[in-house]
Amino acid sequence: MTDRWPITYGESIITSQPNTDSTKQSRTTVSMTPAQTRVLALLPTYRTLAGIATEPGVGRPTVKPHVENIYKKLGARNRSQAVKLAETAGLLPRP
Repeated sequence: MTDRWPITYGESIITSQPNTDSTKQSRTTVSMTPAQTRVLALLPTYRTLAGIATEPGVGRPTVKPHVENIYKKLGARNRSQAVKLAETAGLLPRP
């Protein structure tokens, strides 16, 4: 993961915290919760959702909703696309 926040991706700003700066109204702000950030870091491993849920700090009943929300926030339709978008945005290290 990167400590460089916020990350600008296209017309979106991806942050680890909600945007409170009203001067950036022309851009969309995407913020990840700490749990979503942990799940996002595990998406490139291509573990099953149950496999991701075995990691500390990631609860089994919430993995699927976290993944769905990550897809929505990144504008991805699937895991591969979410990983690519997250890598491009600097949220994940590139392989």
